[in-house]
Amino acid sequence: MAPNLSLSSLATALGVLVAGSVIRFIVQLYIHRRRMRDLPKPPWNPIFGNLPTLGQAAAAFPPLAHPHAFPHWIRQQHPELPPVFYVDIWPVGDSMLVILDPPAAAQVTIQNSLEKHVHIKDFTYPLVGKKNLVTMEGKEWKMWRAIFNPGFASGHLMSLVGGMVSDTVCFTEILSDYATKGNVFELEGAATRLTVDIIGNVVLDMPLRTQTTENELLKAFRDQLQWMPLANDINLFRKYNPMKRFVHRANSKIMSRYLDRLLEQRFANRRREEKANTKRSKPIIDLALDTYLEETGQSGGSTLPLQFKRSAIDQFKTFLFAGHDTTSSTACFIIHLLSKHPAALEKVRQEHDEVYGTNTSKTAEAITKDPHSLNRLPYTLAVLKEVLRLFPPISTVRKGDPNISVHFDGKVYPTDGFMVWPVAYSMHRQPDLWPNAEEFIPERFLAKEGDPLFPPKGAWRPFEYGPRNCIGQELAYIELKIFMVLTLRDFDIRPAYEEQDRIDGQDRSSYTVNGDRAYQVLVATAKPVLGYPSRVTKRGKPQ
Repeated sequence: MAPNLSLSSLATALGVLVAGSVIRFIVQLYIHRRRMRDLPKPPWNPIFGNLPTLGQAAAAFPPLAHPHAFPHWIRQQHPELPPVFYVDIWPVGDSMLVILDPPAAAQVTIQNSLEKHVHIKDFTYPLVGKKNLVTMEGKEWKMWRAIFNPGFASGHLMSLVGGMVSDTVCFTEILSDYATKGNVFELEGAATRLTVDIIGNVVLDMPLRTQTTENELLKAFRDQLQWMPLANDINLFRKYNPMKRFVHRANSKIMSRYLDRLLEQRFANRRREEKANTKRSKPIIDLALDTYLEETGQSGGSTLPLQFKRSAIDQFKTFLFAGHDTTSSTACFIIHLLSKHPAALEKVRQEHDEVYGTNTSKTAEAITKDPHSLNRLPYTLAVLKEVLRLFPPISTVRKGDPNISVHFDGKVYPTDGFMVWPVAYSMHRQPDLWPNAEEFIPERFLAKEGDPLFPPKGAWRPFEYGPRNCIGQELAYIELKIFMVLTLRDFDIRPAYEEQDRIDGQDRSSYTVNGDRAYQVLVATAKPVLGYPSRVTKRGKPQ
């Protein structure tokens, strides 16, 4: 009798536990749905919330398409929605307050700079560590942002242009090789290696040579990305693979050890240069160390301060992550949009001829001698900004606060308990903010105030807007201008999606966004789908 009694008691206890959990869930669901009932949102079900709407949005896009396009699609399907609305997806995820209005976005990013959402922290820690500028808050963030700001100032970056040019010349040689072989290749991968080399030079004054050799830092970083969550991923094994934590830890150790060696090597080089009184442009890490020593009241000793080194390792990984996300992907979409708009491409080429002459073999030297010549390219910059409008690399995601609400059109929108999402991609395509919003019109960024094309304040935010904007945006501008000047007149690059389909034996012709095969996917970051398969040919060089 005792065993049966024990089993009976265990079954009863288990039943009570399950019943309690179910009742608790039902109560939480009721409380949450009751709170959501009167808030502005797409068509809503008292049981399933907005999950059916989100499912419809995901079904309207190809697999892995970046979810930052979903709010725009939802508002297109439901034009009665205001540009500030909620999306209720609990319990699958945190319900969202979506913001597509610039003044409303300013309320959570400038007037009240809400903390970064915990999802951002969970996502970035395996990639870049915990001491990174993306997720730091309060005094700690202000301290480290101030330490690295001098190195990323536009004036200082101009002193480092020579190294960026050298790395980009190496990239053009690789393009020439692809043109000679006639192969289909992934432009995003080649552009990523260019970006990593540039970051190594400008931050550490170290040649990483990832464009020409295998590099353990880049290999570990790319492997880490492959283990990050994918958009709309229903593969539960990939999401919850028990090996993921061990792989992340191993790759993180590889990257940290590699960067530790580079930092120590740079510190030794710095001491030798100081003793020899060598006059040269300082890499970003040197200016950061100077500021750190000044802020902390320390003198330059014989060893690199441990606190500085630990943070510098995470910051370098952050710069690597951001460059991988921003510069390399944007380079692909520059090529793509100009290939679709030959008149704009011709205007860019004419501007480059006017500033640097028609002999492109002398352009690299000309930029190195006069880095500020990059500031005499207004149409090139306008093209770059319009590409970033249509394909912004990032959006910020903030954590709601019980003491902060968003005020819009006389209504109050609580943020507490919500993931607050000012969505750059969707905001950049709102027709009330941008005339002919889906069209590629670089002249928007040459228009004067009062012109209908003139961008509204705060509506263009590819690097975010306000005090938490991207520290590396000036570096991105310079890198991308150099990329454009040194490639667009020497090469014709076109997408090769159909050829890639044939190579892979797959028909992906229906995978389009706005009728375009080139769209952004979320594979850890916003990247061009399939790495932007391309073909390149050389153009004639006028003398």
